[in-house]
Amino acid sequence: MTTYLQSRSRQTGAYLLEALIGILIFALGVLGIVGLQAASLRTTTDSSLRAEAVFAANQLMGQMWADVQGSLVANYSSASAGATYTSWAAELKSAQGGAWVQDPTVDFANASCLAAPSTTSNSVYIQIFWKSSDGGQHSYTTCGLISTNPQTYT
Repeated sequence: MTTYLQSRSRQTGAYLLEALIGILIFALGVLGIVGLQAASLRTTTDSSLRAEAVFAANQLMGQMWADVQGSLVANYSSASAGATYTSWAAELKSAQGGAWVQDPTVDFANASCLAAPSTTSNSVYIQIFWKSSDGGQHSYTTCGLISTNPQTYT
């Protein structure tokens, strides 16, 4: 009988130690899941900001296509800061919220874009900036061709 008591006294606290190790492993697993969730949230936020930039650039080009009778450079260039550009940039700033970095660039003479193929068309360069949740600065750049058809119908 004495051997039974000795072996039992050696195991005192073994179940408690196993339970603590199990809780530690579970806690590490929960921390890993929380980290993955945070990374997923950052990626989703960055994707939505990129989608907002793409939408805003396409929206501005659509306005340019619809306003072919107006002066594109005077109304839409960031250098001249026309009324149409200013209102579009203000809408973009409110859509981006805290991710806003600087005014977008709209240029009709940028060397990055192909030259306009005719005198009735304009090549436009649009660059939109934002900062991500980790503090990095990002941008979306696109080039487009805005053309007018000077035909008259009678």
